[in-house]
Amino acid sequence: MGREQLRLRLRFVGRADLPDTEDLWAQPVDAHDGGGTYRLLNTSFVVPLGAGDVVRAAIDGRGRLQIVDIVRPCDRVLTVTGHEDSVSTEEAQQVAQGWTEGTDGWTESNDNVLYTVWPEGLPVDKIAGALQRSIGDRAGWHLYATALPADRVRQQHEEILFELDTDAPPVFETAYWAPDDQAWADRGVTDPETLAAIQTLAGEDAQVAAALLNGKHDRVLAYLQRMSAEDPRSLPPLEGTLHDEV
Repeated sequence: MGREQLRLRLRFVGRADLPDTEDLWAQPVDAHDGGGTYRLLNTSFVVPLGAGDVVRAAIDGRGRLQIVDIVRPCDRVLTVTGHEDSVSTEEAQQVAQGWTEGTDGWTESNDNVLYTVWPEGLPVDKIAGALQRSIGDRAGWHLYATALPADRVRQQHEEILFELDTDAPPVFETAYWAPDDQAWADRGVTDPETLAAIQTLAGEDAQVAAALLNGKHDRVLAYLQRMSAEDPRSLPPLEGTLHDEV
């Protein structure tokens, strides 16, 4: 049931100009039953944290993998550029494509803002030259920020709340904690995403939690294996005949 891609939850400090959380896609680097290290597959739209940066995550009280540390930034420069409404989406895409075409860099967009992870090892002066040639004389373009690897270490991220959220969902609080349940390891279930799905079920449904506390792990696992949802952490509470199984 392991997946090469999964979502990590990024929490932010309580500030009016920040959202509560942001989800980022990632791949496991050295993951274990309660989390581990992961390489980001996309760039944050809120803080300077780029695709390729390696972070540490742990399962929170809602069964989600939450980012709790930045292990190391990748050797790439991240730039944030933007354009006004007078610049068409097609023009913006063409310009951004020219920055990294034929390289291992890439650009993501959110509204009129472009987040570019430049090719590995490309120096800042080369990047500045590429930006100057492409948008320096174009109306409606702006360079908002440049984040070097040194700008993406933990000490530079005062906006991120790294403390693990251990609060369980308000619908039902349970003492059950999937990552510490040896019964799953005995069954070969150590993938953190699967454990996160199990924890979510236990936190949202009292009968599921009771079934796990009573050793009915195989029935809960059978239910999970039948589900084909893209993200197992979004599984709905068990209903109808499924309750009879657990």
